Amino acid sequence: MASQRGAPILALLALAALLIPATAASCSASDRDALLSIRAALSDDAHLGVFSTWTAGTDCCANWYGVGCDPTTGRVADLSLRGEAEDAVMAPAGRPASGIMSGYISDAVCDLDRLSTLVLADWKQITGPVPSCVATSLPNLRVLELPGNRLTGELPPSIGSLSRLTVLNLADNQLTGEIPSSLTALASLKHLDLANNRLTGRVPSDLGNLAMLSRALLGRNRLSGPIPASVASMPRLADLDLSENQLTGSIPDGLGSSGRVLASLYLGANRLSGRVPASLLRNNGLGILNLSRNALEGAIPDAFTAQSYFTLLDLSRNRLTGTVPKSLASAAYVGHLDLSHNRLCGTVPDGPPFDHLDAASFASNSCLCGGPLGKCT
Repeated sequence: MASQRGAPILALLALAALLIPATAASCSASDRDALLSIRAALSDDAHLGVFSTWTAGTDCCANWYGVGCDPTTGRVADLSLRGEAEDAVMAPAGRPASGIMSGYISDAVCDLDRLSTLVLADWKQITGPVPSCVATSLPNLRVLELPGNRLTGELPPSIGSLSRLTVLNLADNQLTGEIPSSLTALASLKHLDLANNRLTGRVPSDLGNLAMLSRALLGRNRLSGPIPASVASMPRLADLDLSENQLTGSIPDGLGSSGRVLASLYLGANRLSGRVPASLLRNNGLGILNLSRNALEGAIPDAFTAQSYFTLLDLSRNRLTGTVPKSLASAAYVGHLDLSHNRLCGTVPDGPPFDHLDAASFASNSCLCGGPLGKCT
């Protein structure tokens, strides 16, 4: 009888246990020590107090600014500190959402071996190299963002070991050396931004192996050699920026061909030669095309269609000859057009988009007339 009377109580206790939320695991001592070592290598603006919550002896998984943990294991999975952010710490009332941090990235970051996201972005004065151990000791890393600092040295040669990496952003630093050949082994990579550094050497010839890549931003470096033909076959590439380098050779013929998703292409301020591929101008999805300041020659392909929609089309400062393509008048939209400083001749066609453009769009050609340039004589 006693056991029968106790059954409802046991059932209630079991139900209560299910309704009480499980307590998340606290952070490990090793992770806390690693974070404090990272903190010791950095110095932020005194008024920001970015690290004011990072206190020895406390649980780093509980309200440490910029730190996120796996609730099951208690291991640090996310370290995300942005120097330009809109939150209570970075943008309190009356203060700008921007800060400065100096120091360097401690190798202790590699002791956070369950890290999935590492972001130390836009702090302006963090110096030193990207710790090479990042590429070998953080197998779970999916996001690596260190832009907007003053990092120096070369990219870790073994960067290709990060098989789960989807975002690699090291833009706006002072990195030197070549792009590691191992980078093209990052089969999961979707976003690559190495712009505005001091990288030299060639764009990897097998960049096209990155079948998941949607953005490849390598502009404003010192890269040389040709544009790899393999980029023309990348099925998901939407944005490609190779501008302001020292690239030579021709633009790959298949770039922007039918079936691709290319939306913006920046190749300006290089040393490219050859012709403008017709595939770029007939691509209905390409909205931004900047090929200015190169040595491109030949006629502009008369390949525009009624679906062409360019917010920017800049072919200025090349060696292009022939006439302004008549099919451009059939384009659905052309916002900014610049064909200046070439060797074009003939009459600027009538009607849109030419009727809303000014003379600067056609200036300094061999013998263009009509439209905003005035009547042909």
